[in-house]
Order: sequence, then C-alpha cells, then structure tokens
Amino acid sequence: MKHYLFGGILSCLCCVMSVKAHAQSEYTVRVLTFEDEDYKGDVNFAGKKDWSSLVDEPQYGGPLLYGESGMGVFEEKDAYKWTDEGHTMLHNIISEGWGSWCYWTGGHAISHYVSGNIESHGDFNSQLTVYKKDVEGLQTTGGGHNGSDNFAVHYGYHDNSGYSAETSPVLSFSDGVARVIDHMYVNNICYSLNVYCEGNGLSAKIGDDDWVKIVATADNGNTAEFYLCNGPKNIVTDWTKWDLSVLGEVKSVEFNITGSSDNGFGFSLPAYFAYDDVAVRFPVEKTLEGDMNHDGKITMEDVNILMNNYLGK
Repeated sequence: MKHYLFGGILSCLCCVMSVKAHAQSEYTVRVLTFEDEDYKGDVNFAGKKDWSSLVDEPQYGGPLLYGESGMGVFEEKDAYKWTDEGHTMLHNIISEGWGSWCYWTGGHAISHYVSGNIESHGDFNSQLTVYKKDVEGLQTTGGGHNGSDNFAVHYGYHDNSGYSAETSPVLSFSDGVARVIDHMYVNNICYSLNVYCEGNGLSAKIGDDDWVKIVATADNGNTAEFYLCNGPKNIVTDWTKWDLSVLGEVKSVEFNITGSSDNGFGFSLPAYFAYDDVAVRFPVEKTLEGDMNHDGKITMEDVNILMNNYLGK
C-alpha cells in the first residue's frame, strides 16, 4: 500500500515539475537593431542608444577604427568597442594584433553607408558600405535590414597561411551569461561584390567552383555556416536571415570568413560581411498556474499539500 501511495505522490510531483520546466522553456526575443532609438516598453532599459556616434569617417583610416595616428591604439581601454548594455547585452571589441588594436586586425564596426554602385564604391575605401540595389551614389540612410539606417560590418579572418590575424572577431555577452542567439540578417558589402564579380590585384573574380562563407564557432564547440557567395550565380545581394539557434546557449561566438580563393598568401578575397537585427532569446520563468503567491519552485510545503490532497485531507 505504501508503495502505491509513494508512486502516486511521485507522479504528482513529476507533473508539477513538468509544468515548471515547460514554463521555464518559454522565452522572449530582444533584437539589437543598431538604431538610435528609445527602447520604450522595455523594462530592462531606459534611455537612448547613440549608435551613430560609432560610425567612422572616413571609412578606411578613420580615427575611431584606426586611432588618431592611423595605426590603431596601444591600450585596450582605448580600443573601438560597443555594448548593447541593458538590452541584448551583446558586445564587441576590435581584435588585438601586431601590437595594437586596429580594424585591420578584425572587428565589428557600426555603419550607415549604403550604395547600389559597386564600381564607384567597390574598393577598400568603401569597406563599410553595404550593397542595396538602385541606391544612387553613396547614402547614409535606409541601408539596414527593413530600411533601417544602421548596421554592423564585420572585418577579419584567420587561416593557416601565417599572414592572417591570430584570431577572428568575437560577439560575446558582456554579463557572461549564456544565451541563444536566435538569428541575424546578413548582406554583402560593395567592396566584396566588386571583387567577386570583377577581381582585383589580389584575387581573380569568382569562378563556378568558388565560394566564400562565414563560419560561426561558439564557445561550446557548435558551429553554423552561411554562404556569402557560392559561384557567380549564387551571391548574396540583399539582407538574408541566418539561423544561429543551432549553436545553442553561448557566452561568445567567433566569426571567421573563409573561401576557395588563395593567392599563395592565404585567403585573398575581402573578408567582410554586414549584419543587422540580431535576435537574442531571454528565458521567461512563470509561476505555477493558479497560485498567485508561488515562485515556481518545488518546496516541502508543495510536497505536504500534494500528500494531503492525495489522502483527501
């Protein structure tokens, strides 16, 4: 009799724990837009984020990304960095290499530059210019995903040639908490597209068997890939969703660009991509249904209540 009684109570406990686990599995999504906006309605953040102040001018050699000397800065505290504090908590700092912190070593720069002319804006001087069809000249509005203004531009790669940076740029959570990055939107910049289609002094144009892809490697060892180019007929020219949820919960993700082109000194195509609207999952823990005072945890009081209910007391 005691065996069956214990079994019944255990079954009830499992049911309660299942309800709690289900409640904890639900989540909300916060999106890093890089826009200068008030996060109204978001209780986790109050105030305005001034992302536009992080856009460098000129695009290549500017003081934000390359320091006043053009050679970077020599202390980490002075390095170009950003954090979406109080919202998604995503963070990036320019990579250190060759004795300084400089964009040519790798990093994620905030940008608002956009053009549809890959010939006029298709060299390294336009390294922060995202491509958007039919945009005349160089503009600073409407280039982001869904017509927003701001976005980020990744530069950096690592290979075994001995000529690349030692590491690739990293997105991390500034508070050290592991979370799921659900997705981001990715596009090519004009510089990359121009070299893919026309080649330059460092690399031939893309052939049928050539490809360029992003490899995301999480601190938990999981990876995800996204092809920026897979032959001349499959080149990304618009904002495209990249599912990153397959990485699972992460504290940091390293982004590397690799491809089939090698000029004898390693990967030879522009190692850039633009990204925007990064969605991050934040768990929501609900209390047990019907109990307004319950904190969602199983306590001895819960056990006693279940036993009394089971025995009809």
